[in-house]
Amino acid sequence: MLFAKTGQQQNKATPGFKADVEMEFTLRDAYVSVIKGGRKTKVQKYDAKLLKGPKNTLVELKGNYLGPILNYIKGQKVRIYYKNKMSEPSIIHWHGLHVPQHSDGHPMYTLAPGQSYVYEFEVMNNAGTSFYHSHSHNLTAEQVYFGLAGLIAVTGDEEQKLDIPRGEYDLPFVIQDRTFNKQNQFQYLRGMHGKMVGFLGDTILVNGLPNVMFPVKSRAYRFRAVNGSNSRIYKLGWDDGTPITAIGTDAHLLEKPETRPYFMLAPGERIDLWLDFSGRSVGSELVLYSLPYAGAIPPKMEEQRLGKKSSGSMGMGGGMGMGMMGGMGAMALA
Repeated sequence: MLFAKTGQQQNKATPGFKADVEMEFTLRDAYVSVIKGGRKTKVQKYDAKLLKGPKNTLVELKGNYLGPILNYIKGQKVRIYYKNKMSEPSIIHWHGLHVPQHSDGHPMYTLAPGQSYVYEFEVMNNAGTSFYHSHSHNLTAEQVYFGLAGLIAVTGDEEQKLDIPRGEYDLPFVIQDRTFNKQNQFQYLRGMHGKMVGFLGDTILVNGLPNVMFPVKSRAYRFRAVNGSNSRIYKLGWDDGTPITAIGTDAHLLEKPETRPYFMLAPGERIDLWLDFSGRSVGSELVLYSLPYAGAIPPKMEEQRLGKKSSGSMGMGGGMGMGMMGGMGAMALA
């Protein structure tokens, strides 16, 4: 395989750039237990080590294939030493962050196996949610599907003055659809139809796992929802019809909260949800669904593509979840 050398490789730290945060980032092939009790699934995985900076800069999501959560503060200077330990080319793109061109992860800087790169940038964003992912030419969709993605949370002085849930009450909610074969391995683009209209999986994963349950207290939470799917659009809403409130979208907070019956979330989009469980009884459950909606793909065509009968009108994404039921995350009051 040939690797294009159209961008100048930055493989050394810049003299005079005084980093507040330094990390080592590597990517590798790995095997992770996604489906409990079954064979481990082969994935592509980011590993990271914090060399300098606040301890909560890196937060690992244990037991799954997603990369660690990166917690940045506006104004921090960041240096990342990146090495490709896989058998195919890759580079990281910081989706939503305002960074210099040479640190954006453009495909022209794609690294061949064994090569290294040094990212350097100042965090210029206001408080909000972004994410990072592979950005290799002709390999982006497949590498993201197999695991090369993670969430970024930015905070700053303005946000710190607001009464917003933090710490254990500020939770990731990365939504992805996947298809597994009988050996619990990811299946991607099984035919020409998927290549033409985009991949749609038959199982919803949240934070890299199926059938996710969040034990919550009788209080407000912030859920940073990210659509990490390749093509699927989600119509997020509660199973009992309770309105849902957003406080942020993509890489910034809203001027004021917005409450609606549901929110649409396309691939790559982020939305910060304010989920308030105050007043609900202990032991009660709420399920966040991808509600049915009419879209670009007729239901009958989607049934034929999946080789199974679907529930409801799925279009590009509604109605799918645990199996084909539509649920993607349950919140149980402890």
